[in-house]
Formats: sequence, C-alpha cells, structure tokens
Amino acid sequence: MSIKKVCVVGSGTMGSGITQVVAQAGYQTTMVDIKQEFIDKGMNNIKASLGKFVEKGKISQGDMDKALANIGTSTDLKDAAKDADYVIEAVFERAEVKVPVFQQLEETCPKDTILASNTSGIPIGLLASATKRPEKVIGMHFFSPVPMMRGIEIVKSLLTSEETLKMSFEFAKSIGKEPVVVKDSPGFVTNRIIPLVMNEGAKLLEEGLASMEDIDKIVRLSFNWPMGPFELCDLVGIDVGVDLLEGIYQQTGWERYKPAPLLKRMVEIGYLGRKVGKGFYTLFAQK
Repeated sequence: MSIKKVCVVGSGTMGSGITQVVAQAGYQTTMVDIKQEFIDKGMNNIKASLGKFVEKGKISQGDMDKALANIGTSTDLKDAAKDADYVIEAVFERAEVKVPVFQQLEETCPKDTILASNTSGIPIGLLASATKRPEKVIGMHFFSPVPMMRGIEIVKSLLTSEETLKMSFEFAKSIGKEPVVVKDSPGFVTNRIIPLVMNEGAKLLEEGLASMEDIDKIVRLSFNWPMGPFELCDLVGIDVGVDLLEGIYQQTGWERYKPAPLLKRMVEIGYLGRKVGKGFYTLFAQK
C-alpha cells in the first residue's frame, strides 16, 4: 500500500498546520470540519503561514501555489475520507469527541486505510477500540506550530501492527518530520514532561517566589529554552495544559500531575492564552 490521499479531520490550529505540511510534501490532502466557517478560518491560517515562508524566502510563490492546489476541503466526513489512504484526526482533545470520529472513520474508510490521531494524551488503545482495525490505528502527535516543529511522536499501542508503524514512520519523514516511536502510555513522553513545567511555574507564582516575568526569564537564560513556563502556557493554551495534567492524574493518581489551583482558576475565568487574547501575560504582567 502506498499513501497518496490524506484526510485531516479538524481545521483548527493543529489540523490546519498538519494539512499544510502534508500538502507541501505533495500529498493530495482533504481538510474536513463540521462547519464551513471553521474550514475558512483554517484555510486562512494556511495561506498566512505559507505567505510568511514566501516573504522570508524559505519557499517560492510557486511552491505556495502547488501546496494550496493539493488541498481540498469538505464538511462531509464520509465523502472526505471514503478514498483516503491515511487519515489524521485532529479534533478537540476529549475522548468523547474523538471516539465517535473513529467510529465514523471505521464505517467510511477502506479496510486498508491507516487511522492516526494527533492526540496529545488520550490512549491510542482507547481510540482503536472504537474500530474493527486496531492494528491500523496509531498516534501521530505533532507539535505547534506544526510547520515549524520538526519533532513528532509516533505512538504505538499494544495492537498497532509493525506494518502500520513502518508506514507511519516513513510518512512522517516524507513530510519533513523527525519521528520518535513511543509506547502508548499516559502523556506519552513529551507530555509527561512539559505539563509539569507549566504546573510548577504556576505553583511558584502562587507562592510568590518571584514575578511571572522573572520566572520565565530565569528559565530561558538558565536552560537555553526559547520561552519560560508562562509564555509556554499562553502559547499552548492554559486549558490544554490543565486537560493534560488532569488526564495523566486521573489515569495514574500521581500527585505531581494534579493541576495547580491557579491554572484551574485561569481556565474558569476564560483566560486561556493567546488563542483568546488573554492569559498569564494579560493578567499578571507587571506595569
């Protein structure tokens, strides 16, 4: 089996980013979502991202035009996925949202189609259980911003076949990513580490050990990181961080993953970070 047609389910930040890199790599790509307005926003994100690459001389206008020509859109999942060789699900990070998508894909896709999830922490085995092809279900955890970040976690469940793993590994390389294979476990690898940084940063701020800006500054300068925990929270989404922490905490009972009260409070008042225009740097920035 060769991969020619790819379907990306979801047109948000991750879905549109995945669509872009897959289309840039030359694959015929269909981006699907439940509303046209979501798709239009996703396409605008893709055009803006590609435009920036053209402005910086990283790609030509011709390259941008070719990538856009490779992208189709749809609000009909059955029509979009009916002849796909590879599907990447990138919908809202909740099991109750993702599982029905996999049930629909099972009914719609050819029996040889590989079904991948961009989940950052939901067990791949759980998603696979919604299908009759668990050996063809795998995790493909991209990182934001997708066009810029080279890493990708390929998550192999207990039932994922070696053939599916091999094809996914080669597919990841073909779209310019550097894949690392990990086992299906709570948080995988990256999200066992990063949410702890976000959580501990919130605890430090709660305790008043230093200002938000100084905590970010010392982390950046001491570890040569591009951003500190609060800059990271605002970029990733504070609600995303809380969901990751709570997911691991519920699966394992490990106290270190219990979300700091400050993180939960930020979510409760709607301060979710850059995506809504208000987050830690809106609320706690020193005047």
